[in-house]
Amino acid sequence: MQKKIIGGVFQDQQDAINAIEALKMDGYATEDITVFSKNKNDLDALENKTGASTTDDSTSKGKGASIGKGAGIGAGSGGVLGALVGLGLLAIPGIGQIAAAGPLAAGLGGAGIGAGGGGIVGALVGAGIPEEHAKDYEAYLKKNHIVVLVEADIDQESKVYDTFNTHRTENSHMYPDNHQRGMRL
Repeated sequence: MQKKIIGGVFQDQQDAINAIEALKMDGYATEDITVFSKNKNDLDALENKTGASTTDDSTSKGKGASIGKGAGIGAGSGGVLGALVGLGLLAIPGIGQIAAAGPLAAGLGGAGIGAGGGGIVGALVGAGIPEEHAKDYEAYLKKNHIVVLVEADIDQESKVYDTFNTHRTENSHMYPDNHQRGMRL
């Protein structure tokens, strides 16, 4: 079955926690959900309240396994920086240090993307996210927002969009027209 990575962007930590809890109630395991934040305290709170765990497993499957494909995009934007995946921290060119958990985060660290390989835009493009959306996620991270990503089966997309919208995602403009906040048909 075809899958798509869908993201929600949250300014408020509690909204992100509520969205993750709703995803879990819809059948997603914590291992299916990726979270990025510039604020390590956000990631700690998300881990404590949702059971999500920071990972240092670079043998991820699915979209995270091929994350290095887009590493060349934006490679000139940063020097060689270390990735501290075991601590849930990644040094990302153009953004700085971010806290990360989940399969895409594991793929990001395992592929060495944070270590000067092109930053988060290239990594997300390599995972299958359109470049314009990847650039938007990077911009949100720079503004200290929390980015929550989940790989959804095509038949579950609407539910994921609705979950993120219900919990006040700030990026519904990135969704298909019929899933933008206030536009659900």
